[in-house]
Amino acid sequence: MIQILNSWTVLEPQKKVVVVLAAIATLIAFFGLVRVVNTPSMALLYSGLGPATSGEIVTALEQKAIPFEIRGDAIYVDSTQRDQARLSLASEGLPSNGIAGYELLDSLSGFGTTSQMFDAAYWRAKEGELARTILASARISMARVHIANTVKQPFNSSVTPSASVTVSAKNGTINVGQAQAIRYLVAAAVSGMLPEQVAVIDTEYGIILQPGTTSNFSSATGELDARAQELRENVERLLTARVGSGNAVVEVMIEAQTESETITERILDPERSVAISSDSETSTETSSGGTGGAVTVASNLPDNGETAASGQSSNNQSQSRERINYEISETVRERVQKPGDIARLSVAVLINYETIVEQNGDTITIPRSEAEITAFQALVQSAVGFSAERGDVITIENMQFPESPVLGTEASAGMLQGYALNISAILQMLVLAIVTLALGMFVVKPILTNSAPQLDQLPMAALGSDAEYRPSSTLTELSDVPALENTPKDPVEILRETIAQRSEESGHLLRNWIETDAQKQKEQVT
Repeated sequence: MIQILNSWTVLEPQKKVVVVLAAIATLIAFFGLVRVVNTPSMALLYSGLGPATSGEIVTALEQKAIPFEIRGDAIYVDSTQRDQARLSLASEGLPSNGIAGYELLDSLSGFGTTSQMFDAAYWRAKEGELARTILASARISMARVHIANTVKQPFNSSVTPSASVTVSAKNGTINVGQAQAIRYLVAAAVSGMLPEQVAVIDTEYGIILQPGTTSNFSSATGELDARAQELRENVERLLTARVGSGNAVVEVMIEAQTESETITERILDPERSVAISSDSETSTETSSGGTGGAVTVASNLPDNGETAASGQSSNNQSQSRERINYEISETVRERVQKPGDIARLSVAVLINYETIVEQNGDTITIPRSEAEITAFQALVQSAVGFSAERGDVITIENMQFPESPVLGTEASAGMLQGYALNISAILQMLVLAIVTLALGMFVVKPILTNSAPQLDQLPMAALGSDAEYRPSSTLTELSDVPALENTPKDPVEILRETIAQRSEESGHLLRNWIETDAQKQKEQVT
């Protein structure tokens, strides 16, 4: 403490002002550092909410005394209280999506509610429930449902309800498959509604599904796109096993059938006959007769009976007929082609040159052989289901790929991976720490070092007279000792260096000082 006071006493006024300012700046930096350390780390609570919903959440946070910050449309709270705040707000039904559902029917009473009022509340509640269900999708940020259901009339029961759904996607737009799912969801929730009567509209990209039309073609087109992607991945995986990763580029295009066609084919084969029916008929006829003559008394006598019988004759006749009906062999084939079927398949493959490493370590690239390209052609045809009758085309070209420059190296994961760090707070703490350290090292320390009294500036009266403390022999020996310069070094360190360099002379000087002190003490005693 005495050394600090002595250093402060010998300081010049300008240096005293600098020291005071540096001390104040150091204190400010220290308090700022403490404040940053004590400031809680803020984490995202909710974002993308409407003004009304955000106001409800802010009010609830104020009532619960939870610190929060509002940054645009996002609300941040203390990271240690975020999960608790979410659960607490969820128990209160926050954040609400602002869409009322079947709870609208709870406010209706039996008295004073007409049938028209109930119907209006019912359809409004159904629209809200459908919108809530659609919003359950992670890709949809906004949804509105409008149902047009005309009041049924006694003599007109052919009224078909219709609906329109307006959606907004979080990123881009929804695809046809998702729009089709929304259409069937709404149609299944309303009695008597057909899926074709539901229109799906994107707020940014317009109509996705028009009312009155089916989406078979659109759905089939989406399936073809997925099929093309699958074929491309299969071919790339097959070629990568041979040429290496990044040395093959594959593109697959599927042309879809846009028209519906029904083909009926009838084939007759005359060489192949088939018996379809058989009819057979057999008839037998028997007849008998005798010789003609006059009828007399003698012919009727008993004695003449045998004579008369011998004169008769008989006739037997049989007839058979068979009829077989044959029909020519006939084959009937009916083929129906619906929109969305594959009409033509085109595959383009680009393969890089082959890289060869020579014995000296150099690498060269050469074109691939025709046999290898032919083998690639056969593999691709088998992988995609090539059909020459359909007119499929497969093109394989071998070209050299340009070398892409290396933009940098991949950073490896550090020890702090997996920890949620507040980068802004860390930077603030680091800057304040650097400022505090710089003020102490480059401002305060040099001033205190320069203000320390040097050995050549000490008053001689404090050391005694020249004749008393500096014998001629010792002074002569130390005459060539280099004078201490006014440098910011520590005087003790300078003295140590001098003693190390002039150990013998320093010993003589210390011995003379000790003997002089001993002589003075003896004189005082006497």
